[in-house]
Amino acid sequence: MDKIYTVSAVLAALILPYILWCIIEPFFFNLDSAVLKRSSGEGSRDKGITVKKLPPVSATGTDKPDLRFFFFSDIHTEWCPVSSGRLCNAIRKSHLETPLDAVIFGGDIVTYPRNAKNGYKYLSAVSSCCKELGIPFYGVSGNHDSDLINAPEASGFISLENRTVTLNSNKNGTEITLAGLPDSGRKNRVWSSKMPCGNETPVILVVHDPNAFIHLDPGNRPEYMLSGHLHGGQMKFPFRIEFTVLRKSDKLPQMGAVQGPYDISGTKVFISRGLGCGLLPFRFLSVPEATVIGIFL
Repeated sequence: MDKIYTVSAVLAALILPYILWCIIEPFFFNLDSAVLKRSSGEGSRDKGITVKKLPPVSATGTDKPDLRFFFFSDIHTEWCPVSSGRLCNAIRKSHLETPLDAVIFGGDIVTYPRNAKNGYKYLSAVSSCCKELGIPFYGVSGNHDSDLINAPEASGFISLENRTVTLNSNKNGTEITLAGLPDSGRKNRVWSSKMPCGNETPVILVVHDPNAFIHLDPGNRPEYMLSGHLHGGQMKFPFRIEFTVLRKSDKLPQMGAVQGPYDISGTKVFISRGLGCGLLPFRFLSVPEATVIGIFL
């Protein structure tokens, strides 16, 4: 009995702090920065899928980026302790440091459609902040948003789904195409093989699920891509069990792409950890984030 009691006490001493931290971590918020620099050559036209983790590089260096975005994703307002006020303060701070070219939302307003009203309220506050600062606010849908009706209008962002926006480099005026793809949801999923644009200009593709890259025609891949969906794993386990066992349908994580900047077959990709929590209100070693991304041609 003494041994059983001792083992139970040791397990409790280990498990309880873990559970406590899983509950606390979603309340933290990191405002991160990242840099995506265009590849030379035609690597993005290769047929195979290769994944290379890029080293973290600050977007606040002396070299001015061609474009500067504030990117956030996956608010899941049922459990998102990062308030819209905190997010707006981060947008204001980033814009005052160096003007932002756009604020971009990467999808997943809510986990359950019945809670859409709270999600719309959250994003409407962000929209008001962007209007106050004179920054365009773009977005796409996530897999949990597929049953929502008129979400962009109700939320106040400009939908990028199956459309393009032309932006100009802050350095030399070079045209850059900002494009987006919708998410059909996880049931009966439909993947797009083509972007809503060609490759006449550099393309920045916004799509909720980074696995969409795998289904694009090799000749129709973008130079840059911004995504979310994976929550950085949300709760990290040894041996990446969260993907190899629990989320086996997510192929890119099994190839090593989970969070942060990557070179995926020549395309510079950024995958956000997101702000909220999905089905469970926990996070472990995956602090909520928004990211200022510098795009270099």
